[in-house]
Amino acid sequence: MIISYCRGDSILHRLNPLAKLTAVFAGCTTLFLLDGLVSVLAGLAIVSAIAAVTGVHQVFSLARSKFASILFLWLILANAVFVPGGNVLVTIPFYFFQVTITDLGLLTGCVTAARFLTILLMSGLFVVTTDPSALVYALMIRGLPYRYGFMLIVMLRFAAVFARDVKTVTNAQRLRGLEIDGRGVKRIFRSIRYTFVPLIVSALTKVDGLVLSMEGRGFGHKAMRTFLVEDRCTRRDKTLIAASLAIIVLLLLDKMIGWHPLPGPGVQM
Repeated sequence: MIISYCRGDSILHRLNPLAKLTAVFAGCTTLFLLDGLVSVLAGLAIVSAIAAVTGVHQVFSLARSKFASILFLWLILANAVFVPGGNVLVTIPFYFFQVTITDLGLLTGCVTAARFLTILLMSGLFVVTTDPSALVYALMIRGLPYRYGFMLIVMLRFAAVFARDVKTVTNAQRLRGLEIDGRGVKRIFRSIRYTFVPLIVSALTKVDGLVLSMEGRGFGHKAMRTFLVEDRCTRRDKTLIAASLAIIVLLLLDKMIGWHPLPGPGVQM
């Protein structure tokens, strides 16, 4: 279920990274403030429609992944079994105890699972359509110290490099006839010996080269830095940020006075 940024020309790709981050935060807040099943399913339908209309179909692989499917079913089952209250639907007797499934527990499980799936799709949309470097640069322009921003960029870049190095080292050891796959304590230590050590050496070599490059360019000499690409926040971005913040404020006020903006069976989480 690993996805990464993909270049594109959709409307989501053209939005400012901070505007998309604010929208994702507003969407997650909305999902946790709305308890009705109809409300959460409506949010799931909206996110799915946005992904389909903008052509960002990579995020649907998250929902079809084995991890997401197992966790989705586990959330429903765990809430159905452990949430008390409601009418009893099924009673499963065991030797020393019995498991009771109620309608409230099942409804709570469906709400939790749908909420999890919606957040997963929203996060996937953000990752697929947002260049990590552009996001970090936007944060640095708005006050984030560039040393911390550079640390984030290096972390994101090196994660992909290390993943490629793991595959390269593993394939090289297999070509040499080393059995580094399989179960058992002995094979685990063998895998660490013939895979972990080359990765450490490769990482240290890359870090040493990076340090020399940073020192040669005078990194950290001045408190402020300049940027090659100008970060622009269009009227569309400002509107999205204002709408997202307004939704959060309105929902918080509505939650305080006990009014649910969308219909649906209420579930006390």
